[in-house]
Amino acid sequence: MPATLAQQTQPSPQPPARRRGMSGSARSMVISMLVVLAGCAVWIAMVPRVSTTAQPVQNVPAIAREVGIQQRWDVAVPAGLGEQWVPVNVRLIRLENQPPTWHVGYRAPSEDFLSMEQTQRGDAAWVAKQTNNGTPQGQVSLDGATWQRFTAGDRRSLVRTEPLSGLRTVVLGEADWPELEAFAKSLEPTRQGTATGR
Repeated sequence: MPATLAQQTQPSPQPPARRRGMSGSARSMVISMLVVLAGCAVWIAMVPRVSTTAQPVQNVPAIAREVGIQQRWDVAVPAGLGEQWVPVNVRLIRLENQPPTWHVGYRAPSEDFLSMEQTQRGDAAWVAKQTNNGTPQGQVSLDGATWQRFTAGDRRSLVRTEPLSGLRTVVLGEADWPELEAFAKSLEPTRQGTATGR
């Protein structure tokens, strides 16, 4: 009997102590997660977002004039395109191991983006880069100037076969051929200090 009494007086083992913060059920965790996600959704909804990133450039001729004076080039600008053609990006691009490139980007009436690139030292490698290593698709004559057509996926390019005022000229974008050609025909060189385009 003494062994039986010892067994009866021995305290039964206690369950391990619960850690603070771990006392919830799976249901509580799901509810907490939903509350956090709802808070995140409200916060994301309240953060302002920009619907378009391209803002119209206000004075293409002035920028062209400055670049022309700086580079001593007669850079081209589009002239007479109308209000449906919106300039969105105009600048001189300087990249390492690349010639300086005059860039004029527009949003066409179709809402497609297209641009004109010009440089003084535009060799075959520069042209290949501008056309995205495009495939030649024949030539087109626009106002007496010959342009070589290139395609690379959805991208189309027109490369002027003769320099425009001493500058190698490429028109490119995802716009259709008529818009690219209209843009190419509108290009008029500035005279270092004058610019007439929009």
